[in-house]
Amino acid sequence: MRKCFSISALAALAVGLIVLPAQGQEKAVELTAGVFGIQSTNFSDSDYSLLEVATGGGYFAAGFYLSPGMAIEPTISATHLSVSNGGGSATTIAFGVALPYYFNRGWGRKGPYLAPRVVWTNYSATDLDSQSQFGLGVALGTKVPLNDAAALRLQASFDYGFEGDLQSSTAFGASAGLSVFLK
Repeated sequence: MRKCFSISALAALAVGLIVLPAQGQEKAVELTAGVFGIQSTNFSDSDYSLLEVATGGGYFAAGFYLSPGMAIEPTISATHLSVSNGGGSATTIAFGVALPYYFNRGWGRKGPYLAPRVVWTNYSATDLDSQSQFGLGVALGTKVPLNDAAALRLQASFDYGFEGDLQSSTAFGASAGLSVFLK
C-alpha cells in the first residue's frame, strides 16, 4: 500500500511539473485520468504473458495543443500487484509521449483521433531485477463530450516493445478515461 501511495504521489508530481509551465499558453490544455483499462502483453520466444487490469487512475495524461488538430501528450501509468500472505509483489510503471491527431480539428474536445506514441516501461517484481523496455505504439480512439469542459475518452491501443532487458513484446489494450479541459 505504501509503495502504491508513493507511485501515485510521483505521478501527481510529474503531471504537476508538466502542467504548471503550460498554464501560460493560450492554447487548450487537457488533463486525463484513466477510469478503466485492460492490456494484454505477450513476450516473444516464451509462453510468458502479462494481463493488466486497472481501475480508478490506471493512467494520467496531460495534453498540450499545438493546433486545433494536434497535441503533444505526456503520459504515466502504473499498476501494482501484491500477493497476500507474503507472496511478493510486482509493479509496472510506464512513461510515454503521444502525438494525437484529431480528425475534426476541434481542440480535441470531441471526435476520433489517431495517436502514435513512444513509451518506456519498467517491470519489477519481488526477488527479480528491475527490467526496462522501449517501445513504439499507436492508439485509435474517440472523445464523447459530456459538457463544454469534459469528455469521455475511449481508445484501443497497440504497442511493440523492442528487445533489450526483456524479449520483444506486443501489447493490445483498451481504456476509458475522463478528460477535463482547462481552457
